[in-house]
Amino acid sequence: MLIMVLAAAAATLAPADVHFRREYRAAPRAVRAFLIRRAGCNHWGGEEGYDADRARQIADAARQLRCNRIEADERRIKRRYAKSRRVRWLLATSRDWDTLP
Repeated sequence: MLIMVLAAAAATLAPADVHFRREYRAAPRAVRAFLIRRAGCNHWGGEEGYDADRARQIADAARQLRCNRIEADERRIKRRYAKSRRVRWLLATSRDWDTLP
């Protein structure tokens, strides 16, 4: 049963998503961690603080993800992996994503 569910989920992925996942799994751990952080920052940055509790939840998430450092961290990763076509592609492809496939 679980195999059928997983197969159905995999079948719904677009070829680009499959390619992204393959490249993502092969990327260095620091790059994968950064991509997760950036997607989280993009997600929380798009949320509305419609009341004090929600605004606090958004601020806490942004602080835990260190969203105020995301651009500097991206520059650092770009310098460190400047020769890696994979890393450059992953960074460019997922730039505005708020979740990873």
